[in-house]
Amino acid sequence: MHLVMCFTRPVLSYNDDVLTADKGECSICLDDMSEGDNIARLPCLCIYHKNCIDEWFKRKNTCPEHPPVEDD
Repeated sequence: MHLVMCFTRPVLSYNDDVLTADKGECSICLDDMSEGDNIARLPCLCIYHKNCIDEWFKRKNTCPEHPPVEDD
């Protein structure tokens, strides 16, 4: 069952872009996000370094700051 869930879980998509102004820090790597960095903007509008979120998505399929709420 676990294997089936791994292969069938939905993929969270994002728009990749280039940052046009400094935006604080990436909450994955904690490095500053600076003008010209390659970023990923998730549907929840959170932004991360593109490489950071690509690595994150290899382990988890949720926004690092907005994990899904599970029903009880």
